[in-house]
Amino acid sequence: MASRPPDSSAPPVLHSGSIPGPDPDPAPRSKSVVGGLPWEQGPVAQPPLAPPIHVPELPRRRDEPAGFSWAMLRERWNTAVAKSPAFTASLAVHVLLLLVLAVIGVRERVQERLRLELSFGATDAEPGGEDAADEEEAAPPAVVIKPEVAKVEPAASVEPGEMKQAAPPPPPAPDPIAPVAAVPAGEAASSSPTALAAGLSGRSAEQRQRLLGAGGGTAESESAVGLALEWIVRQQRKDGLWSLQGPYMDGSRQENRLAASALALLALQGAGNTPAAGDHRAAVAKAWKALLRMQAADGTFDAGTMIEQHKMYAHGQIAIALCEAFGMTQDPQFAEPARRALEYAVVAQMPDGGWRYQPPRPGGDNRGDMSVTGWFLMALKSGEMAGLPVPPETFERLEAFLDGVFVSPEKGYGYQISPGQKNFDFRPALTAEALLCRLYLGWKPEDPRIRSGVDLLLREAPIDFDYRRKNAYAWYYETQVCHHVGGGAWDAWNRRMQEQLVPAQVTSGREKGSWDPANDQWGYVGGRLFMTSLCACMLEVYYRHLPLYGGCRGSRANAVK
Repeated sequence: MASRPPDSSAPPVLHSGSIPGPDPDPAPRSKSVVGGLPWEQGPVAQPPLAPPIHVPELPRRRDEPAGFSWAMLRERWNTAVAKSPAFTASLAVHVLLLLVLAVIGVRERVQERLRLELSFGATDAEPGGEDAADEEEAAPPAVVIKPEVAKVEPAASVEPGEMKQAAPPPPPAPDPIAPVAAVPAGEAASSSPTALAAGLSGRSAEQRQRLLGAGGGTAESESAVGLALEWIVRQQRKDGLWSLQGPYMDGSRQENRLAASALALLALQGAGNTPAAGDHRAAVAKAWKALLRMQAADGTFDAGTMIEQHKMYAHGQIAIALCEAFGMTQDPQFAEPARRALEYAVVAQMPDGGWRYQPPRPGGDNRGDMSVTGWFLMALKSGEMAGLPVPPETFERLEAFLDGVFVSPEKGYGYQISPGQKNFDFRPALTAEALLCRLYLGWKPEDPRIRSGVDLLLREAPIDFDYRRKNAYAWYYETQVCHHVGGGAWDAWNRRMQEQLVPAQVTSGREKGSWDPANDQWGYVGGRLFMTSLCACMLEVYYRHLPLYGGCRGSRANAVK
């Protein structure tokens, strides 16, 4: 093939080993980007074509069909690649990878987390069986996890508020409690100490200051109450209720909005807040407006899904708050709801005199437990404080239950009535609850049995924020017991409470005014609202309930000046 004569306008072609000389007639440089643009430089001559390269044909394999050769396939492949856009190669690789993954698949076995929800469920075991002595102390109000040797059922991971069991059948129609009748000031029910009817009168602004000083409170402790109530109000949701899960840090793993709202109201009302009075009256009014609409005809409340075992705890707590609201205001809007709540409490009492996770059921394990019973005793007594009558036999049966759960002077009170409870370990919360019930049912502070129990609590379960002994649920009841007993027991307890509880409050940041539930025995279950509400009630003890037997009679060295 003859080559074309070189074009004089073409640039010199560089060959290996040659160095171009200077251009004798350089063209003017373009003022655009470096090197100029192609359309500014005129036609560009192509270098002479090299002779074609002969590629010998490879011998065809025996198994290749006629007209087919590997060389032909390779040539077609090279041609296709050369003519394809730049992204084709990347696209082909990715499509190939996707096909491989689709055919083969990559499987990774994920180890699911196993969460055990341990609770006392209804069993067919005989009351007082050999396993009863090993039952653990009930969990605190609102959210309760209790192991039971007789029957432990692992469950799939239960997210808060998702576990909802079938509701128990409605209790049989009770003998109706008499309509609300006002009790003359200073007159108490026959089963109550003399001061019971006036038990809520210390919450007025004037009385609070006087009782704070008389009982050994301090300006620091009252300031802590103020911060706690401000924190609680900040957590109220738009619908008027509270949540055990947030919006604060360290919420509960399980939801119970009825219990959360009850605990918040107990703390707010403990410092004299009502729908018509107090710095936080708007929050209290908003909460009760929502709650009263949720009460059913049988006296229970429907505030959302909760674990079945928690319903009775929540009812006891909201019944206390409701009776307090009526007693503090005598507002007619609270009268009938409070009466219905107490009516349900009366018919839900177990045959042995205690309360448990549901009302008595035919064929069920109808034994009460001390943990639930403490809340219902305070609900009934709060009703009496408000002027609502309670059948005397209800308290008589409760006294029999307390006799049955007593273990020994060294171990205090147990969980359920059981022949094997002599092996039950000391549980401060259960013993403190039982002693508070005894005081409200007429045992005097000087009774040797009360003194022995208080000494046991002071010795074995003092307020201590060391991570190994933190137990605000027990301290909540112990504080009330010591306050009603008075004397040296109250002096010792109050001094320790002022030293430990007040400095432990969070004083800065988003959670200012709360108490951290970390390392508390039940704080990880109840969460920050549970912990803060109980601590606030403890520091309100000076005026939240008047001492049952004539005053705390303790030292006034720490009184507010």
